[in-house]
Amino acid sequence: MNFALQGHLRISCATNRLAEGMWGGLPRPEPVVMLKQSQQKLSVGFGPWREKAAECLTAAAIKGELAIYVVAEPKVPSKDRILTGRSPKQTDPVVVPRAVLMRLITSHGGLPDHPFRPSIRTAGGDDSLLSLLTTGLLVVRTSDFETWYRSERAKGRWASQRSRKKSPEGRPTKQTDALRNAVLRLVRDLEWNGEAGIAALRRLLVASGRSDVPSPDTLARLVDQMYHETGEAGLRRIARAQRTRV
Repeated sequence: MNFALQGHLRISCATNRLAEGMWGGLPRPEPVVMLKQSQQKLSVGFGPWREKAAECLTAAAIKGELAIYVVAEPKVPSKDRILTGRSPKQTDPVVVPRAVLMRLITSHGGLPDHPFRPSIRTAGGDDSLLSLLTTGLLVVRTSDFETWYRSERAKGRWASQRSRKKSPEGRPTKQTDALRNAVLRLVRDLEWNGEAGIAALRRLLVASGRSDVPSPDTLARLVDQMYHETGEAGLRRIARAQRTRV
């Protein structure tokens, strides 16, 4: 392992680990199943799962729940590095301030390993930090990540934990398995898809005589969650452009 990464994880590695926890154990999403049918030996993941994990990891960093560091990444191994395991120019990981994290360009929902086109403004006027961001690597301390990961898992909100959840106290959830199955049935019977909008879906559910139809906002969250879990194309909602007032 690179000396600079001892005790640290690349952002991409931390994201992959989080995605495995959030979605592990669920059936393969539809696009993955279809691809594996024609290319059985291909190792493939599901983009929306990883993007959601990347969003969660980045949000935690911006909130200050998880520190992100930038570390220099030597490009050419030197004789000294071969003998000692460390390049003379190599520096210890430097914490990236939250304000700087907010200005970094994200990719596929989260922070990349290598920051995209950082500028002096991005670095908050710090020349040394800019130099690191330009050539360095974004990492998270392994021990910090493990602590945060266990804390997130303990909340029991991951899709992979649904089947193991105990009956919650207080108001029961309206996002029931029965409702999920009803929505999925409408999609597979070609009676509704994401392009038709949540209002149309809600009307169909109410017309079917269901008494557990939630508010449009709750129903929209359910549909989005189902799409991320299953990859069912008919569940993908199209973001509508907001009208501008003249």
